[in-house]
Amino acid sequence: MRYGRDVLKRVAAVAALLAAVATSTQASAASSVLRRVTNPNVSVEMVVQFGNDAQPVTIEENSRINIARVIQFGGTGTVDATIIQNGTQNYANVIQVGGTTNAAVGQSGLSNTADITQIGNSTNTLLLQTGDMNTGAVRQFGRFNWLAIFQFGR
Repeated sequence: MRYGRDVLKRVAAVAALLAAVATSTQASAASSVLRRVTNPNVSVEMVVQFGNDAQPVTIEENSRINIARVIQFGGTGTVDATIIQNGTQNYANVIQVGGTTNAAVGQSGLSNTADITQIGNSTNTLLLQTGDMNTGAVRQFGRFNWLAIFQFGR
């Protein structure tokens, strides 16, 4: 019973966050923050967007170690994120809130980790991992949820 109350509290907190984002971004254009550090050994990219007019995000990384994070709060609009990683170790994290959320993650390497959270009316995720150690976690909160996960060993 306690577990059920904890889940309800978390759902209420997410609903409050959605309401706050939706009302605060109604009249504002999208804003973005991009941080990028890249060299042949390590590539780290982070994109943060908020607003109804969020532009699609595409990150492509080809270093030995790749780390990508996308955070999008689209209000009632659509948010799209695509991450492509080729390296020895790949880590992708996507957090999306919007009317429609779309995420596509492709990873090729020895160790691949993807963590995707989507909140919206329609949530869509495609996750493709090729490597010896693949880990994928997807959480979708919406009315219409679509998910495809493909994991292949080398």
